[in-house]
Amino acid sequence: MEDQQASDAQFVAADIQDLLLDTPDVEAFLTELARHSAAMLSSPGARVFCGVTLIRHRSATTVASSDDRARLLDELQYQFEEGPCLTAARTGVQISIPDLENDETWPDYTEVAAKNGVRSVLALPFQLPDDTAKAGLNLYSETVRGFDPAAIQRASDYVQQASKGLRLAVLIAQHSQTSENLRAAMSSRTVIDVATGIIIAQNRCSQAEAMEIIKRASSNRNIKLRDVAQAIVDKAGSGPIDTHFT
Repeated sequence: MEDQQASDAQFVAADIQDLLLDTPDVEAFLTELARHSAAMLSSPGARVFCGVTLIRHRSATTVASSDDRARLLDELQYQFEEGPCLTAARTGVQISIPDLENDETWPDYTEVAAKNGVRSVLALPFQLPDDTAKAGLNLYSETVRGFDPAAIQRASDYVQQASKGLRLAVLIAQHSQTSENLRAAMSSRTVIDVATGIIIAQNRCSQAEAMEIIKRASSNRNIKLRDVAQAIVDKAGSGPIDTHFT
């Protein structure tokens, strides 16, 4: 039994790694994660729907879903401000409701969800290190007891590995954003330096005086410093500026 669980965990880990490699950003990763989770836990005649809830600054939103129905089922909880998936994400506790029509924990939500054909729900929290954001994987089935112990174990293993993948995807996104900000800053600095040189040549002034001319124009026209510099470069006929870095 333990060998089988270890083998399943390795299989899940490989799946998550493939998703990370095949998706360009966090949003795409989560969307593929939702679709893959739904497919993994669905069976012939027993379809599973999946959504991913993110809670930040006390506000919940579905950041990914396997289809429109899963998104609707998530958003019903946000309207009532309660439900199994919200509770799992907020508390970090896994919640399984095998028979929604006979569960009275969230009567308003369960009544509407049942009318939309849902019979059982499995909600699992992601393990995220940052307390400013919480997330959960929401699984819905049209079948009573749609998640047996084996399915719950698979989903739990999946979320454990997906939590690692999500943390890595966020780190990659943060790194990419930092790199992009650096490239933008370097590009702006290059244009400003060229514009400063043009002003020095035209006015036979110092570098400090040239920068003051650019800053004064930026303030008077209420436009960005870089845009003023670019206009000076364009007017001088220098054309596009190459930042000379990768």
